Amino acid sequence: MNLIKTVDLHKIYGKDPHTGVHALRGVSIEIEEGEYVAIMGPSGSGKSTLMHIIGFLDTPTSGKYYFEGQDVSTLTEPELADLRKWKVGFVFQQFNLLARLKAWENVEIPMIYAGVPAKERKKRAYELLEMVGLAERAEHHPNELSGGEMQRVAIARALANNPKLILADEPTGNLDTKTEEEILAVFRDLHDRGKTIIVVTHDPEVAEHAGRIIHIRDGVIV
Repeated sequence: MNLIKTVDLHKIYGKDPHTGVHALRGVSIEIEEGEYVAIMGPSGSGKSTLMHIIGFLDTPTSGKYYFEGQDVSTLTEPELADLRKWKVGFVFQQFNLLARLKAWENVEIPMIYAGVPAKERKKRAYELLEMVGLAERAEHHPNELSGGEMQRVAIARALANNPKLILADEPTGNLDTKTEEEILAVFRDLHDRGKTIIVVTHDPEVAEHAGRIIHIRDGVIV
């Protein structure tokens, strides 16, 4: 079953279609539930714009986006917020951890927004940190963690509300080669557990870990 289907997506930044920036130019893709896909392209290719649309962070100028068969363009902002909350976990290059919070407290943040009771939040946060191999660092703050450990915390946080889709934007961009391999092993494990994973990258070595690579350049699939 298609988890994601886009049909002729266009995205233009700026009010005038003649002078605006055409980030996407008719992108049509299908991604099955349980797939591990890399979206690969150079800087400025449109890959991050496509990721933002897939993750309900942005809307296309024209074209259709279907998630689990539902036309996303028909949804209200509160409905889109619910999709972001329950269906997608985001992993970013910069980790985006809150310095004043311990590792487990960073992991529980999405559960706070979802209304999960405090006792349950802490239990699940610890379980997720154990899943990514970081249980013994749960009480540490981000400044006490390595780059790879911080990214593991970010991955655990992305899993907090048990989303169907993990969207990772250059998740190993700030990491050395050894740590990169460790993080990619975490993604492989999550894929083996049934998660749909989309990694946006410009790095061929990262992309090769996926089951399928979608190449994008100048806003079109090549």
